[in-house]
Amino acid sequence: MIRAKQEKLIKKIPIKSALVPGVCAAFLAAGAQSFASSPSGVAEVILCLRPRVSMQELASSVTDPSAPRYQRYFTPEEIRAIAAPPQEEYDSILADLRRHGVTVVRESSAHLSITVRGERAYLARLKAEVEFAKPRASNGIESSIESIVGLTNGPKRHHSSLLIRSMTDGDANGLQPPAIKQAYDFNPIYQAGFTGKGQHIAIATYDAFYLQDIRDYYVMNHLDPMPSVDQVKFNGTPDDDVLSAVETESDAEFAGMIAPGASIHVFASAKNGDAGEQAIFTTILDDNRSKIVTYSWGTLENTLDREHKKAMDALFSRAVAQGVTIFVATGDGGAQVPDFPAGNPNVVAVGGTTLTDTSGARSELAWSGSGGGISTFYPRPSYQAGLDPKMGTGRDYPDVAFNADPSSGQPTWVHYDPTSPMSAPDAPSYYIIGGTSIASPQWAGFMALVDEARGSKKHLGLLNPWIYAIPTASVGDYFNDIVSGSNGMYSAGPGFDLVTGLGSMMASALFSYLQAL
Repeated sequence: MIRAKQEKLIKKIPIKSALVPGVCAAFLAAGAQSFASSPSGVAEVILCLRPRVSMQELASSVTDPSAPRYQRYFTPEEIRAIAAPPQEEYDSILADLRRHGVTVVRESSAHLSITVRGERAYLARLKAEVEFAKPRASNGIESSIESIVGLTNGPKRHHSSLLIRSMTDGDANGLQPPAIKQAYDFNPIYQAGFTGKGQHIAIATYDAFYLQDIRDYYVMNHLDPMPSVDQVKFNGTPDDDVLSAVETESDAEFAGMIAPGASIHVFASAKNGDAGEQAIFTTILDDNRSKIVTYSWGTLENTLDREHKKAMDALFSRAVAQGVTIFVATGDGGAQVPDFPAGNPNVVAVGGTTLTDTSGARSELAWSGSGGGISTFYPRPSYQAGLDPKMGTGRDYPDVAFNADPSSGQPTWVHYDPTSPMSAPDAPSYYIIGGTSIASPQWAGFMALVDEARGSKKHLGLLNPWIYAIPTASVGDYFNDIVSGSNGMYSAGPGFDLVTGLGSMMASALFSYLQAL
């Protein structure tokens, strides 16, 4: 365990372990033949370098109360010094790549990954050596590479939003910001002077969007203070995609609506798929301003590439090590194949509810579309040890919930035309949006309020261990326990369930609890 060697981390010797011992020659030959017949041309991939210390070890060192490093989060510079290949080895990797005509496109500041562009045939052979062969005795670069992501880019990530109707459709005005803040008891937090000031929220997303739409939303909703919002470009200029833009803009609008004093940074990848997803989170963690991230995209666990999963698991562990909380929408398909990355134990999975608020009479049910269930990839994490063992042995999700039903959706200001949903109109308008993707950013906004209130204390980091540690008898003091409704396979009920998790926030009470930790 790292806690026994915490003070010796920087002195660790680089680890050079064999990759896959005993692979038969026939299998390697078959692999080489298939790569030789693969399409020619140029490919851009991400080389994930073999760390000297795993990101999971670093994550454990800041979350274990008995460890010397407990809650003393790492910076990217510290991670580079502790875990990245030594500088001489790193320089040798770059030189070897260039000798093979490979162009270095981007380098992670933590020196844990390199984005390169080169001949597909060479990169395919390198991938085969990394995956199937032992490192060469001559210390070739394949011995320094953990995995290669992007040669096949996997399925596109799907967003979790559902547009349903125009604001002009009679009474279809949705739940306005004041109603949301009243229903979840945010107002005492604002009255105490907390707005998320000084906090940074990252929107992890894809494709181009209208930055001015987000700013206009803040103005039209009279947010005071006014959130700042900007775009961080990192892997090219994103292409236009109307539905992606709606997703991105609503994420930024709702996060800022809950935390009007926060700075909102939109990290929009120009590539959608494995390499794009990895690039988003690498850039956010390298940037290191945002200790809160919201992500409303995903894919089904059974479609995920093994090498990409390995790379993303390391990134989510790195996020924990850096004290970053990542909120992920669980999807809008109800109970189906488990969703990634919502099922990863190092993110906060946010499910959906049906919230009604009429003249102060509040009710909340599980939303039928809320993603949730039991991961087939990840075992139950230690923070969920107290859950009903009858649920199985996998990671249970969601962890928490929030308004998401399109019938009780919220207004968003976007460029959208329901008669031609794939092309953007000349001017934006209000539309009602629903889905778990409107739930995740509002939880991110809430977390910004908490982190501001903690002041000189450290960011809480991964939220899950803190909320699952609340005694069962006291959970109802901080969460609205959702006891009715179903997502098709699982039903809501008293306590934790596989549709709404622990429930939706009682914002003021949960805020006070988390602030005091």
